[in-house]
Amino acid sequence: MERRDQIEALFKGLVEGKPYTKKIPLNRLSISGLSFSAEQEIKRKLGEKEETLKDKLNMFRGTALHNHIQNLVKDQGYRAEYRLYYSIPHTWHYMGFETIDFVGVIDLLHDERNEAIELKSSTSSDKIEEYHKTQLASYLKMLQEKTGREYTGLVVKFGGSDVVAEEIQRDEVPKYWDTIVRRAILVADKLDQEMERRDIQASTATDEKAGSLYKFETSD
Repeated sequence: MERRDQIEALFKGLVEGKPYTKKIPLNRLSISGLSFSAEQEIKRKLGEKEETLKDKLNMFRGTALHNHIQNLVKDQGYRAEYRLYYSIPHTWHYMGFETIDFVGVIDLLHDERNEAIELKSSTSSDKIEEYHKTQLASYLKMLQEKTGREYTGLVVKFGGSDVVAEEIQRDEVPKYWDTIVRRAILVADKLDQEMERRDIQASTATDEKAGSLYKFETSD
């Protein structure tokens, strides 16, 4: 293999990354996935969401930009990658869970200013999308539940030709949070039904295989 090919393979491997093998409970749902759509979160939880190299390259660019910005603002009192968890009651009739557990990661959090910032990037669009605001508003709700304090939230987007920012109004938070909760319940019920369907299908296939073996063993 030529050195050029080795270098290409090295950096391509950085983009593709390593598969995530840690088992995550089925009732733990991603705020970022739910903010985009219930369908995407269902596919993600079922392992059906396929990512092309182009998708991974875009993600790699965004992650690299995030990491760079987070390092630049450390001396201004921001904490990077602040992980949040929050649960709501919900009965999973087949799987037996009693909650839906939300997980989210705030890009930048300033405790003294009670300020949360969500970073977004795009090579083609300067527009802050509705799902960006849904995601950050949900983090603000989770922060308030955890700390008892109200936080200011801003989405900052490094777009195709500009850097733009938009603040989430506090009176908007309940609306966005209701959207997340409704989607989460839909996702939970769909996943619950799908797990039951798959188990029934697997059990039927096992019974049919056992029956075939029995016929083979008892035939003349």
